[in-house]
Amino acid sequence: MFDEYTFSTVANDGHLVSPVVALTGDAPSLLFSRKYADVAALSAGDHELLRPIVDPSTAEQVRSMAPPADEIALVFGANGFVGAHLVAELSLRPGITTVYAGVRSAGDSSAAERFEETVAQYSITGIDLAKIVVIEAVPTRTNFGLDEDTYLRLRGTVDQVFNSASSTDYDSSYLELRQDWFVSLLRVVQFTLEDRRKHLTYMGSIGAFIYTSPEDFLRPDSWWYSGYCQMKWINGQLLGWLARDGVASVTLVESPYVLGSTTVGKDPGRVYSFWRAIELANSVGAMWDGPGMNYAPVDVLARVLADNALGDGTLPHLVPSNPVPYSNAVLASALGLDLVPWAEFKAIVDSKIPAEKTASLLGSDVNDLIRRSNAPSLMPSSFDGSSWDHDALFALYLSVIQFRDATARRPRLVTA
Repeated sequence: MFDEYTFSTVANDGHLVSPVVALTGDAPSLLFSRKYADVAALSAGDHELLRPIVDPSTAEQVRSMAPPADEIALVFGANGFVGAHLVAELSLRPGITTVYAGVRSAGDSSAAERFEETVAQYSITGIDLAKIVVIEAVPTRTNFGLDEDTYLRLRGTVDQVFNSASSTDYDSSYLELRQDWFVSLLRVVQFTLEDRRKHLTYMGSIGAFIYTSPEDFLRPDSWWYSGYCQMKWINGQLLGWLARDGVASVTLVESPYVLGSTTVGKDPGRVYSFWRAIELANSVGAMWDGPGMNYAPVDVLARVLADNALGDGTLPHLVPSNPVPYSNAVLASALGLDLVPWAEFKAIVDSKIPAEKTASLLGSDVNDLIRRSNAPSLMPSSFDGSSWDHDALFALYLSVIQFRDATARRPRLVTA
C-alpha cells in the first residue's frame, strides 16, 4: 500500500548538531546525551541515561569558586509543612543572617500571608522572624518568577539552597509532572552553579526506592507506582550523578513520611497515605501484622538537614528516618486493635468497605512495598537517635489526629 521511503539527502547543517544538549534553556550548563534523557532513563529503567555533563566552562568556573558559605539561605516551598519548619530551624542558627522563604501567592493570599498561616497552623514557635524575608520565589518559573535585579542579587549572595517544593499529586503521570518538578530542579541546580558556589539540599522521597527491578519500570501507573514516585526516582538519580561527579555541591534527602514535631505533633494528617492506611485499620478494628512505615518528626528532620548543610563533613546523601525499626504492633497497641496477618486484614477491610474505595491504597502488597522502601537510616555522624521513642511519638500523634470512620456511608470524624 505504501511505497518504501528512503532518505535521499543529508542535512547541510549536520555538523552543527551537538552530541550533548540542554533539556531547558533555563539550565544551559547541564547537558545530556539525549533530548529527553529523563524520559529515556525512566522508560528503560537505566539511570546511566540520566548522567549529566556540566558544561566545561561552567565546571572550570565552579572549581575556582570558594566552597559554599553558610550565612544566607533560600528555602523553596517555605509555606509547606517541611519548608516552614526548615525556615524556622535555619532562623535560629547563629551563623545564619538571612533566610529567604520562597513562597507562591495564591488567590487573595500574599506570599507572606501564606507563610504566616503555615507557621500558625503547625504552632511553630521556635522561630526568629527578624531573620526571615518572605519572597514570591518559586522554582517552577524562569528566574523563579523574580524580577531580574532581585534574581541576580539572590544568585550573587545566597549560600545554601533548600528545595522542599514539590507536588504531592499521586494521580498525575510523570509526563504531567515533568515540566514543573523535573525541569524546575534543573533550574535550581543551574542557580547553584552561577556567581558563587551554593550547596543544594533537595527533599526526595523513599517512594523512589520501589523502583529497583526492570519489572518495576514496566508497571502501569498506580497509587504506589505513581508519576510522583517516578519523578522522585529521576530527580534522585540526577542528583546522585551530580554528587558523584563532584562539580555541583548537593545533598539528596530521601525522606520517609514526615510526621508532626516532637513537641506539637501536628502534620498534614489524612493527606498522607500513611495516616489513611491507619485510618482504615482504626475503622475496622484490626491492624495488619508487618513492619511499620519509616518516618521522621518534622523538627528532627529540619535539624538534621540544617546540621548536615551547615556543619563539617556535609553528606551528599541522607535517609533521615527512624534509626530503629518498629512494627505495626506499636500502632495496634496504641489504638486497641487486633493484630492480624495481611491477608486477614485485607479480607476484613473488604467485608466492611467497598473494594473500589480501598483499591488504590491496598491494591498492592503493602508489606512488600514497606519493606522495599524502608531503607536503613543514614544520618550525619553527630546525630543522636537514642531518644527516638516510637511509643511516645505515636501516642502524641494519635492524640492530635482525627480519623474518620471509613465504614460509614457518610464518613464522620471519630477520635483515635
